[in-house]
Amino acid sequence: MLRLSPQLHPWLLLLEPGSLASPGVTTDAPPQIESPHEEDGGEGARTVEVALGGQALVEGVMMRSPHFVGAAVRRASGEIETRVEPFEPIARRLPAFRLPILRGVAGLIEMMLLGSRYLNWSSNLALADAPPPQAEGSPGGEARVEAEQEARKEASMPMWAFAGTVALSMLLGFAVFVALPNIVADVTLGRITRSRFALNPFEGLVKGTIFIAYLWLIGRTPNIRRLFEYHGAEHKVVYAAENNRPLTPDGARPFDTPHPRCGTGFALLTVLVSVVLFSWLPWTTSHLPRIAMRFVLMPFVAGISYEILKLTTSPKWKTLAVIVMTPGMWLQRLTTKQPDDSQLEVSCAAMRAVLEAEKAASK
Repeated sequence: MLRLSPQLHPWLLLLEPGSLASPGVTTDAPPQIESPHEEDGGEGARTVEVALGGQALVEGVMMRSPHFVGAAVRRASGEIETRVEPFEPIARRLPAFRLPILRGVAGLIEMMLLGSRYLNWSSNLALADAPPPQAEGSPGGEARVEAEQEARKEASMPMWAFAGTVALSMLLGFAVFVALPNIVADVTLGRITRSRFALNPFEGLVKGTIFIAYLWLIGRTPNIRRLFEYHGAEHKVVYAAENNRPLTPDGARPFDTPHPRCGTGFALLTVLVSVVLFSWLPWTTSHLPRIAMRFVLMPFVAGISYEILKLTTSPKWKTLAVIVMTPGMWLQRLTTKQPDDSQLEVSCAAMRAVLEAEKAASK
């Protein structure tokens, strides 16, 4: 069975933007979700109100509910390891972060930090499970293998090292998806016109093209395809929970992989919002001021995009929801793949962990 390489984990934040917060927007009236057990198929389960989200991990899935976050990872031995812990959003603790725009920025940063921490946990499990090198026939080979096996028992990337790698990933993401499209627009269309109302939409077109091409290309590699399969498994199980279906592979399998609240759609929406917002910025001769202005405005782009998505959860904005969500649903054909039953089983285990915690807390 193909398993995700543990060396890949720090780059997952850059490789799959949509996995960080999918589905990430909480409705004002969360759906009523039952907490079905595998053995009873959901019969007689207690109903609790939760809004669900999650992301793919290294050989696993993280799930988030209003008060808990949990995850499940498939170990090399075949067993599923789960964890669950209380979760209190910053907006619940600090009222200022409930204000429009700010709540979107805070929520995005919070999910990135949370996702990073769980990626580190899942990758450390993968490192611990990594097979030792073959050392047969080499002098002192047995002693060396034993020493490396002992080291793997404590295999772990320090949080400071992981944080540094994540920061580098974010910097590369900004360079590829923000700075590069701006420079390309300037050296191409900028030779013909200096109108910001022409250059900014063209910059957005270049950015969208790079983003889609990037997702298509990385999706063709075995490691990332497997990540996308876990992304699809996460969505299927969220659908199953939202529709009160049994949290089993059989209960989740019939659902499709794209989900309307996926972070992939959010990433695409930020491209469209940036085109409108950046169109009012001056198109300076120097690259540095233009790119710096875009960097400063990135939190506003994220906050405005969140507010638009939040509007789509209201029945009054049904038409807006169709317009906003449809391109994201199409794009998810690139970032989600059909999972197998073993991946669905992992995702179900993560979902059961948070729903059972919610159920126990609501007693």
